[in-house]
Amino acid sequence: MLNGVGVHQELGRDVFIGALFSESLSNDAGTLLRNSQPMRMELKIVAPEGITARRFSRLWIEGLAVNSKADELMAQADNTVLFDGLFKGRLQKDDHLVISHSPGAGLSISLNKVELGKIEDDSFFYMLLATWIGQVPLSSDYRDSLLKVGDVDAGLRGRFASINPSPSRVAEINGWNNKALAVEPTANNIAATTKPETAKVEVPKLDTPAIEKPKLDIPLPVAQASSKSKSSVAAIAAAATSSSIASTAPVAATEVEEEDEGPALTTQTLLARQFYVSDSIKKIRSKTKYPQRALDRNQAGNVRVAVVVDRDGNLISSNIIESSRYELLNKEALEAIKRSAPFPKLPEAISGTRFEFSVPMRWALP
Repeated sequence: MLNGVGVHQELGRDVFIGALFSESLSNDAGTLLRNSQPMRMELKIVAPEGITARRFSRLWIEGLAVNSKADELMAQADNTVLFDGLFKGRLQKDDHLVISHSPGAGLSISLNKVELGKIEDDSFFYMLLATWIGQVPLSSDYRDSLLKVGDVDAGLRGRFASINPSPSRVAEINGWNNKALAVEPTANNIAATTKPETAKVEVPKLDTPAIEKPKLDIPLPVAQASSKSKSSVAAIAAAATSSSIASTAPVAATEVEEEDEGPALTTQTLLARQFYVSDSIKKIRSKTKYPQRALDRNQAGNVRVAVVVDRDGNLISSNIIESSRYELLNKEALEAIKRSAPFPKLPEAISGTRFEFSVPMRWALP
């Protein structure tokens, strides 16, 4: 049954529409993430320019990094690499992605009704689901829209149902499988082909002793006010990794679109990104304040910032992807990033001249 439908936006523009289906409906994210039941995540691209493979990969990597425990990230690194490798090019407008979960059988991934592969691990599905409805979702509004217990706006429901790929695009996706290995891309056989490269991967060292084993499973913080005074306390949710390329969110006033192709994600590069950003999270958290005027006016909200650094960790740019309706919070989000710079130097496992990650921030009243 349809649990909810939500629109994910960046810079005020619709990027994709997501729908969550479950055997039993619920408005509680924890219940959906804990209960073992058939579920399905569907995503339809609505951005006219589509989404590059790198940008799409970053959405999932970021969500996994901030909504999973460190040991879960390491245990599921091979499956994350496998999942990422199923997508061979840019997702185009009207593309329809389906991630289906059957308890005991893992999950299957299809694009425009063409099966791309399977991952025989139930827990990986729930990690992916947490990127949508976990403590640090793509956006709070998006999560809330997916937890409507079937009470979905008729117009939005109709818009979602009306999006379908063209026959030529379906044929093109069929070609993705022809370009891949002759064997079916299941978790078992693909993992076997990549094992020689990843079996001896060591956890990357980031020149900072505090990141040996990052704790990403921190509860969502809420600003606290002293009974004597409203002291400013930061309430950043978390941040996650991105790729070492030009920002897909605008780097300045103009949009710089990244290339579709790039180095294939490996277990080593995946962990390097996650570990690097977890270290950056700690620094940003320590530099973020709750503006006193915002507290006095009972202002709360969420902001997501795209951060780009060079190889030495110097801040190249910081731009708001998702803004709060309160300018005080938007301003503090950018100021906190500036106060946190410079960030650690990029480890060798992260290639490229610069690296982007997004920072979801939340300010909640006591």
